[in-house]
Amino acid sequence: MPRPLPVRALITGATAGIGRATAELLASKGVAVGILAERPAEVDETVAAIRHAGGTAVPVYADLTRREDLTGLIDRLEADGFTIDALVNNAGIGLQADILDTREEDLRRLFEVNYFAAFLLSRDALRHMARRGHGHIVNISSASARRSLPGMSVYASTKAAMHSFSQALRIEAGTSGVYVTELLPMSVRTRFFDSATNRAKKPYAPGWKAHTPEEIAAEVLRALRYPVREVYSSTLARFVLGIADLFPTIADAILLSRRKKQE
Repeated sequence: MPRPLPVRALITGATAGIGRATAELLASKGVAVGILAERPAEVDETVAAIRHAGGTAVPVYADLTRREDLTGLIDRLEADGFTIDALVNNAGIGLQADILDTREEDLRRLFEVNYFAAFLLSRDALRHMARRGHGHIVNISSASARRSLPGMSVYASTKAAMHSFSQALRIEAGTSGVYVTELLPMSVRTRFFDSATNRAKKPYAPGWKAHTPEEIAAEVLRALRYPVREVYSSTLARFVLGIADLFPTIADAILLSRRKKQE
């Protein structure tokens, strides 16, 4: 039996890519969506587009690198009547850089957006969800949380932190009737790659088996209806990660060989 969809959902990074596709899909199913992003013009345009299509959307302006923007944000939304039945932590930024080329500001910025913000919003939302005895937190992670690659050390580290956080949160929240789902997609064709910092000597682009934002949004919708602990974007992703877990030395050898050829 599918669960009823949430009445209201707050989505971070909701003006483009996976976030926007998720917001539009959920709104088309009758869910009121909170559009959280940094740039007011993009937030307003997304809200207007959803409303024009017959959906319900409210703007939420926040820079996820600014702690003052996050402090009290969930409480203010709840006090204003936007009770959060589902939180989709989607916002994320990228970096392609070898470790020796990585700057401290890169490290701090990626962790602020990709991990710290999701942690703080989840913690604050959980307080309200737990009091009501229901809710769902969906964390958009990455397959890189399970297996990092050269040039991806910082990004993968933020997603590995998200992976561990999701595992702990799932148990802690479960005692209050709150579900936690982690999505671990492989490459997705969005503007993520265009806006990411690239300090490497090669292009930063989606992989050959890249998904569309709409495909990942459909997985979010499915998870809200049929709660599961983890969702992989494809059978290929699950297979590759499983092989890497079973034979890590072989996986390292393959990656090292590819690295040497590139150099």
